[in-house]
Amino acid sequence: MKNRRIIEVLVIVIIFFSACADSKKFKIDGKEVEVEPYGWFDLESKNDSINYKVNVGNVVLDIIFCETIVVPIVLTGSQLYEPVSKK
Repeated sequence: MKNRRIIEVLVIVIIFFSACADSKKFKIDGKEVEVEPYGWFDLESKNDSINYKVNVGNVVLDIIFCETIVVPIVLTGSQLYEPVSKK
């Protein structure tokens, strides 16, 4: 029982520190715009004038913690794609 509790705490800590995707600032139409990462929870927040790439760090964590079910849903749902450059 104690080992299970330790694993649960470690998973929660890893979830909080695993957000590898960062928001980035780009100049679009003369304005400084901060573009956030997006996932399948918020597909409408994708900016069409920005190139995105899959966040490999979050995908690796999803594979490692696939048995928890929660970690893959949270990470791919909110931060699957990260902004890279302006189109």
